[in-house]
Amino acid sequence: MILTQPFPGYVSSSKIIRFTLLAGFVVFLILILFRPFGIDGPHNNFTVWHALLYGLGTFVTASLNAYVLPLLFRKFFLEERWNVGKELVLMSWQVVSISFINLGITRLLYAVDFTLAGLLNFLWITAAVGIFPVAIIILLKQQILYRRYAHSAAELEKKLQYKTGITEPRKTKPVQLPETILLEGNNQHESLQLAITDIRFINAADNYIKVHYLEAGKPVQTVLRSTLKKAQSLLEDHPQLFRCHRAYIVNLAAVSHISGNAQGFKLHLRDIPEPIPVSRNLNDEIALLIGQYAPVSH
Repeated sequence: MILTQPFPGYVSSSKIIRFTLLAGFVVFLILILFRPFGIDGPHNNFTVWHALLYGLGTFVTASLNAYVLPLLFRKFFLEERWNVGKELVLMSWQVVSISFINLGITRLLYAVDFTLAGLLNFLWITAAVGIFPVAIIILLKQQILYRRYAHSAAELEKKLQYKTGITEPRKTKPVQLPETILLEGNNQHESLQLAITDIRFINAADNYIKVHYLEAGKPVQTVLRSTLKKAQSLLEDHPQLFRCHRAYIVNLAAVSHISGNAQGFKLHLRDIPEPIPVSRNLNDEIALLIGQYAPVSH
């Protein structure tokens, strides 16, 4: 079902501001060029400053939605669970909430008395004008991103399988890895010494990290009071342990399969059912690194 298909997660702060500024500018431009809803009627005294106020209202409302809603509804906005349906819900709410703000601005500027029927009509027109194009853009974006990343992942998969000797005889020797590494937590006497070949991935969990590794050939995990940044600094001499996402460090030597969807690449590790996401800004770097490190064998 298209609504449950993965969609890129929530964007960074800098991109949010760019998007909301663009939304405000588009509203300003539409009002200046087309003068919809009779705002330039003989009794309204419409000016450029009025259009600017509508644009500012759109910018402020969209920005507040973008920053406040993820704080109030953290589980809803989890990046790994973001999909087309949630994106449509969010964008629809953006359009509706901006409609209410525009209605308030209209009443403030022109002292218009709205009946219930007039209010519903105003909201319907404004929301309909915004929601339908937004829905089309979201669906098109999902399909474009899915095809792009699925195709790129397939190319990387060929590269990976060639390097690991599945489609061709092995032509390179496995990289010689250090035997063990020591991960230390913030609490006294809290440490974990592991063979690098046993490490699968490390992920952030609030003020802790979860280290996922093999013990007697079976996947286990240990929680340490630490940060992913600290773990990354401890592992900086071992480039096969790569921070592929703001919340994940992955052992590239354990990657057995690569897939892709509209959210980007997913790394599938030997012995681990959970796919590991790759930040989209690291796609090019992952493409260079994949296959460079021989897979772990047990």
